[in-house]
Amino acid sequence: MEFLTEIKLRTADPMEASEIARKALEGSKVVKVVPEWYLGDLRAFYDVFTDNIGVAQNIGEDFTKGGAQTGEKWLEIRYDADIPDVSAYRHSKNAQPLHTDESYIPDPADIMVFYSVNKALKGGATTFVDGPVLVKYLQENASELLERLTTAPVTYRKSEQARTEKIIDIKPDGSIHFNFNYYCIDKNETEPNKTLNQNFFDFLQSYVAHSHMIEKVTLNPGEAVLWWDELVLHGRTSYEVEKTDDRFIWKTGFKWKA
Repeated sequence: MEFLTEIKLRTADPMEASEIARKALEGSKVVKVVPEWYLGDLRAFYDVFTDNIGVAQNIGEDFTKGGAQTGEKWLEIRYDADIPDVSAYRHSKNAQPLHTDESYIPDPADIMVFYSVNKALKGGATTFVDGPVLVKYLQENASELLERLTTAPVTYRKSEQARTEKIIDIKPDGSIHFNFNYYCIDKNETEPNKTLNQNFFDFLQSYVAHSHMIEKVTLNPGEAVLWWDELVLHGRTSYEVEKTDDRFIWKTGFKWKA
């Protein structure tokens, strides 16, 4: 499976576009969508586009209520000048550490989607690192850490939802699956697992997040990126804005429709 593919859409038909994206997702972990035609109503386009590829998981959350589920399909990621940067990455201009989105979801989405409404003045790229690249680097530079990451089940929790998996799960077929979100570690986890969570976070921040292993995807308005959440880690670079909504992305997740 390839790491990252870019597709150019010479159509404004969301059904036709979704078939192009579906084919790309069958062979790539990350797919950037670049429309070359005017799409008009982005929400209407991407609603049909995503529903034809998979089954929406309705991932909407209310960050003011500890991430409680709202039952909405789309979740906003936008700069809000009235919300302190320390309150929520969704509304801040800070860089976001590498993670997976569904770490605490018992029945997680297969694929996550961003589509862009507004682009930051500078920065704000979504960053990705491929599973085999990261595991190889760990094998060569932190083999003891890799051993713990691939053997210890760890619980991540948010609001009423929780999930327990190995942070790195190497399947019998050799595929590599991640389940990691540093900030969502269960407060009742064991001290060794909390330490493991911290050690992996520190390793990623120190040696991976700003390294040659990272691929950056910047979205212009109307563009989108889709990725298999468990097969890569993703984050975000910091960005510059002048006012609320200067960077605005909508996000959802869905189960792959076989």
